[in-house]
Amino acid sequence: MGNGWKTKPKAGILLSTLLLFALISLLSYSTLTRHFITATAALKTERLYRAKTMRELFLVYYFTLPDAAKEKGQVDFSQGNCKFEKVSEQLILTIELEKQNFHFTVSKTELTKLSQRFKDNKKSVSY
Repeated sequence: MGNGWKTKPKAGILLSTLLLFALISLLSYSTLTRHFITATAALKTERLYRAKTMRELFLVYYFTLPDAAKEKGQVDFSQGNCKFEKVSEQLILTIELEKQNFHFTVSKTELTKLSQRFKDNKKSVSY
């Protein structure tokens, strides 16, 4: 009993070290995974809001187009582009933003409401 223990140690230090290393690795992996998921979700949310903003900007631009150009075309923005096509009373928008595509459909009723609102605002604004 030279070391003060009643029983002889059997690989206790090595096993404790390995268990501590495994626990720290597991906690670090869990933290990094959560951070990655949060960062990815934030990036996707930001892109979605930018695509929705591009959609709204395009709809304002759409009502300034001549009738012949309202069937199909493409509009370039500084962050991406918007392809549009009018199919059976609906406007199909495909917005490409940072190599990711967003698809929007604008119904006939929504187009009518937006058109009326645009005409009303155009009358009240002087250039």
